[in-house]
Amino acid sequence: MSDGEELFGSLIRFGQHLRTHGFRLGPGRILSFCRAAARLNPTDPTDLYWAGRLTMVDDHRRFADYDRAFSEWFSRAEQEQTAQEGEYVFGGWADDGAPMGTQTVATTQEVSVLDPSDDGPSSSGPTASEDEVLRDKRFDHWTEEDLRRLHRLVANIAVNLPSRVVRRTRPGPSGRIDLRRTVRRSLRCDGEPFHRAFRRRRIKPRRLVLILDISGSMAGFSRPLLHFAYATRRAAHEVEVFCFGTRLTRITPQLRWRDPNRSIEEAASRVVDWESGTRIGESLTHYVRRYGPDSRNRGSVVLICSDGLERGDPAALGSAMARLSRQAHRVIWVNPLMGDPRFRPLTRGLIASLPHIDSMVAGHNLAALDQMAGVLKE
Repeated sequence: MSDGEELFGSLIRFGQHLRTHGFRLGPGRILSFCRAAARLNPTDPTDLYWAGRLTMVDDHRRFADYDRAFSEWFSRAEQEQTAQEGEYVFGGWADDGAPMGTQTVATTQEVSVLDPSDDGPSSSGPTASEDEVLRDKRFDHWTEEDLRRLHRLVANIAVNLPSRVVRRTRPGPSGRIDLRRTVRRSLRCDGEPFHRAFRRRRIKPRRLVLILDISGSMAGFSRPLLHFAYATRRAAHEVEVFCFGTRLTRITPQLRWRDPNRSIEEAASRVVDWESGTRIGESLTHYVRRYGPDSRNRGSVVLICSDGLERGDPAALGSAMARLSRQAHRVIWVNPLMGDPRFRPLTRGLIASLPHIDSMVAGHNLAALDQMAGVLKE
């Protein structure tokens, strides 16, 4: 293999390494990076840094992630050659546009890109271990650095919606006899029904409704749960998302964008009572009256994500929950406080709601959300 082919393969592997850090890169962007590096000096880390940043990073908020991935991948210089070593300085910008500060990397005249298949230390190992740590870490203990990787981790949680049998039928190998198609086929055989046709009832996924508490008491959990709602909305179209603090707000149209940051920002701008008081009873009463008779709610699975710390009248909450349980197929309450082994559902809001809840699950970390997704399949 020539030196050019080896360098080209190393550049491709660097693009694959960026994918492990959550960058969505197709073959076209990686090829553009290789072309840009070929026009510059492919042995200069500064040129490679800017070539990758200009061709493979389309969001200024990911510059810090790109700097981290670049420093991991190019941290080891090729030791086989005895050429004179030099120092190259490269830097980036943080999310707010301020300089991040320069990083100095000792390199030889010819830079080698690390292969993840080598027996040496790999960059994917620490990332995988950090993901395992975040899986069991409470959302309210996450740092800003952890929250930057939130969407990639939440999107990995598969949500399979429960199914239901509808009245409409479709042709199938078994089921009820389709007399019309059977008679039509019998005309080819002198009226003898040798080939019988059948119809069976169709199976469709149930609609999922997420009602998220974004009050002040849920400040540490609102953003992760909103990312979970966005990932669920992207995985299935039969999903409706609402937020409530002191009032109910429908944010399903705001979660339509492919960019998760844009969707979350638009949803947050629409909600006027973010991190305010908690009026669960009034919000659910508005929901069952406004959306209860609609097809969004009939026969759906309703997911209420709240700590249950009601500030209003618990009787109104109990009445709304009773009506909701009659309208919906199942009502599941996701309570982040259940992550504490000392938790007991003794608040006024939970006491009024428990008789009308089918399941109550925890939602304090990624592992709990994964288990909650499994409850939806039941």
